[in-house]
Amino acid sequence: MKKIVTLTFVLISMLGFSQDELAVVKVKPVKVLLTEQPIMMVPILDLKSSVEQGFKTANAKLIAQYFASNIDVSLLDKENLYSKPQAEQVLKTFFLENKPLKFTIIHQGKSSTTKYYIGSLETVKGNFRITINVKLVSKKEFISHLTIESDN
Repeated sequence: MKKIVTLTFVLISMLGFSQDELAVVKVKPVKVLLTEQPIMMVPILDLKSSVEQGFKTANAKLIAQYFASNIDVSLLDKENLYSKPQAEQVLKTFFLENKPLKFTIIHQGKSSTTKYYIGSLETVKGNFRITINVKLVSKKEFISHLTIESDN
């Protein structure tokens, strides 16, 4: 009988100690509504593609993302040095006055630190020759000079 009482006491003691180690957690069921949102993939365009797309769609912002901090802009025989935001506004104004119909790059060239693109822009008000000079600075391309001249 002594052995049974001792064994019972030991078992009860063990249960008491084991309760400290075990934690009872009550979990409330939660309804989760999963909706599948379409993911829009925005292609990252290189400079040349951005210029082409920007001139085709009158998107000055797309082109201006590659402007140097200061850029020479020659617009119909009027040349000026503009900050990046100013040059973007000049290009926006040009697009408001000359809605693009078609743009194609007709020639391109490069050297070790520069590139250039020559394009033809057809608008509702006439045709324009676009020249873009690009400088490579710290492995990044920046438009340093933009020329828009009449091609009529």
